[in-house]
Amino acid sequence: MSGFRIVDRQRDRVRESRALAIQPRTLEVLARHGLGSPLVAAGNPAVHLQLHTPNRTVALRLFDIGIADTAYPFLLFLSQAETERILGEHLSQQDVAVQRGVELVDLDPGGEAVTCRLRHHDDGREETVLARYVVGCDGACSTVRTQAGIGFTGYPYPQTFLLADLDPDLDPDAVHTWLSESGMLFFFPLRTPAPFRMLAMRPPADPDTPVTLEYLQAIADRATGGQVRLRDPVWLTDFRLHNRGATHYQTGRIFLAGDAAHIHSPAGAQGMNTGIQDAVNLGWKLALSSRGANSALLDSYELERAPVGRAVRRMSDRAFTIATTRNPFIRLARTHLVPRIAPLALRFARLRGIGFRTIAQLAIGYRHSPLSTDGPTPPRHGPRPGDRLPDAAITV
Repeated sequence: MSGFRIVDRQRDRVRESRALAIQPRTLEVLARHGLGSPLVAAGNPAVHLQLHTPNRTVALRLFDIGIADTAYPFLLFLSQAETERILGEHLSQQDVAVQRGVELVDLDPGGEAVTCRLRHHDDGREETVLARYVVGCDGACSTVRTQAGIGFTGYPYPQTFLLADLDPDLDPDAVHTWLSESGMLFFFPLRTPAPFRMLAMRPPADPDTPVTLEYLQAIADRATGGQVRLRDPVWLTDFRLHNRGATHYQTGRIFLAGDAAHIHSPAGAQGMNTGIQDAVNLGWKLALSSRGANSALLDSYELERAPVGRAVRRMSDRAFTIATTRNPFIRLARTHLVPRIAPLALRFARLRGIGFRTIAQLAIGYRHSPLSTDGPTPPRHGPRPGDRLPDAAITV
């Protein structure tokens, strides 16, 4: 057993937008590897929201709150296709190849190694690999999780959603949201593979209507009063959502990260970001453990990341419920009260700062981790063990 291998049963990287935003904390952890600047250069740091109702449009500045302790005080809109491209190019520069079309068929955990059987799709060849550790980053239907016997508990949401990458006639430097009693319609700026991502809830009355540009135009007309014209679709689909989490992130030498460990609604753009931070947290611990570090280091992975996954699932579930509920009182508030209250609430920089840090994942910390211990004379002020170390000016 030497080095590491990345295998992926998919023959190609993602080409659709899929996950569409990178949070500041994710940019911070990727910046350690020289990836912050390339990601920002490829993306769109849109910093305002246009909230539309039948009677008015409200422009909300979300992130201009003077946060100086991060180099990335914004939500970066960048399609998953571009994110994967940049990460893949970085791996290639490090002489690391993602072995595509190679599928894990089964695994057998042993004492000193995990025995893995891999199948190569090109020629059907199978090989047996002995691995000191196996990390399943293989999505909601994770083979690694299933083979390891780890549960995946939770529930599906009843709604079906419509998704499209296309080109509407909208301001390209804003997120656009239409509020109505029937639901919410979103347009997120992307640039590539299309200028915008459209997200809407499928009306319950037509569950089987094919997803076409004409159908999406009818949905948009209903929400916007015919104000937005759609064109040039790159990708159209519908999908269902689940809220589920792995009962464990580790069993023996097998670990889970990303969607294999937690799935939830896209509210707050947390999913891919949480998965990347899972991987970063686990990656350096695996590296040190492979060089002989104490095994307690790896035991801290689940203790640190599982609470984060549960918190993200709770937060996204609450936001999703408010956005999609059929409760008449909440629907009324969503349509008539939010556009009036939101501008007033966002005038308070402290309130915006708290909200921004939560969504941006800058508030995540590991004070209760077994790795977080105070020295004999801990400082009275400043970050405590387990806290994120904020950016600060350096005086020479």
